[in-house]
Amino acid sequence: MAYSRLFTPRNLALFSVFSLGGGYMMVKSRALAEKQRQRAVGDYSVSVDRSGGGI
Repeated sequence: MAYSRLFTPRNLALFSVFSLGGGYMMVKSRALAEKQRQRAVGDYSVSVDRSGGGI
């Protein structure tokens, strides 16, 4: 087999790590972009320390 040198356990492990890592990064970046987009639409919440409360 000509491709037997490509399918070593080490190469398969590296490919798996890169594939899973790339998928994880893609999902996290999409979730972060969605979160930022929702926040920009109309989230007017203020943290407790900046909420005022006095004159």
